[in-house]
Order: sequence, then C-alpha cells, then structure tokens
Amino acid sequence: MKRLHFSAGIAIGPILFILAILGILATVFAAGTGGSLGTAGIADRITNDIVGQANLIRSKISECQMQYLINGTNYASAPCLNDAYPCSDKTNGDLVSALTCPNDPLDGSDQRSIWTGLRVASLPPPTQGFAEWMYINAGEDGGRCIWTAPTGTKSTGIVDGLTRAATKFSTKEMDYDPTSNSQKVVVFITRPNGSGTIDSHCVAP
Repeated sequence: MKRLHFSAGIAIGPILFILAILGILATVFAAGTGGSLGTAGIADRITNDIVGQANLIRSKISECQMQYLINGTNYASAPCLNDAYPCSDKTNGDLVSALTCPNDPLDGSDQRSIWTGLRVASLPPPTQGFAEWMYINAGEDGGRCIWTAPTGTKSTGIVDGLTRAATKFSTKEMDYDPTSNSQKVVVFITRPNGSGTIDSHCVAP
C-alpha cells in the first residue's frame, strides 16, 4: 500500500485556521443580531405569561364569587359587606397572591386563600421584570380589576409583548396603552355599573 508523503498533513493547518476565522465571524454576526432575536423572545414570553396568568387569576376570583351563588349565603364582612368577590384594601389594593375568599369554606369559618382553598391552584411567579399582580375591589360602582407593570423602564420587547397580549382580550376586558411610560396593564374582573366611575387603579395611565 502506498504511504502518504510526510508533508501531506501540512495542509490541515491552513484549513483549521480558516475554520477558526469562520467561527469567530459567526460569533460576531450572532452577537450583532442577538438584540433583535432577544427582543422577540422577550415579547413571546411576556405575551404568554401575561395572558395565561391574567386568565388564571380571573377564573380563581370569579370562582370565589360562584361559591356564593352555589351556597346562597354570603359571609363577606366589612369593608366588603355583602360582596361575594374577594375583598381588598380600598386605597392601595392587595397582592393577588394574598387574596382570600369570603365564602370558602361554605360555613363562614376562617376564610381560605383562593389558591389553597377547596380548589387548589398554583399561582406562577410574575413574568421576569414585572411586579406581582395586584387586585382591587372597588365594588359595583368602581369595578374590580387586577394589574401589573414592569419594574424597570419600558423596552421594545415589553411593548411588543404587552401589545400582543392585549389582542387576546376585548377593550372591555383589558386596559393598556402601549405609549405609556409605566406600561401598566389592567385586566377587569367586573367593570363599574352603568352609573359608576372606574376606580383609578383600574385605569392604565
């Protein structure tokens, strides 16, 4: 069998050098385009998280109100007397994670969390870069809503993500202004009655 000349392996050096250059160029190119790819990923995450979490929270709060309809007796006490929805601080609202249901259990004993009561559910942590969801019960006149907002300055990814999330709700269900600096997003549980005025917490600035 014919043996290769000892100098045949020298050609491998230039090939490896070229491959290394190509690898460096690919890395530089990826870094240059990574901003837009990162923005798209952030937008996707925000859209999915906001829509999923808002729908879950609405269903759990409405589920609490349904307990009153099932039981026929309302154990809600002041300052939300006769209100079957979870109560809240009237000035600042409350963390959604801390809400209790006035009619769970059905015998009016110690109220249970809407997350750990008769129908256990898990509230996911807020999407990265956002504050915890808040809730306010301003009654029939002021409405009931939940809201969240970014903890930092707005970015293209945030605006894109929230704008797409808003398309999953009607204008009666969500209030969001993509031009606002706060990027606060509001989701209604119930809107005010015909003569009522929307509580200031339920308005996206």
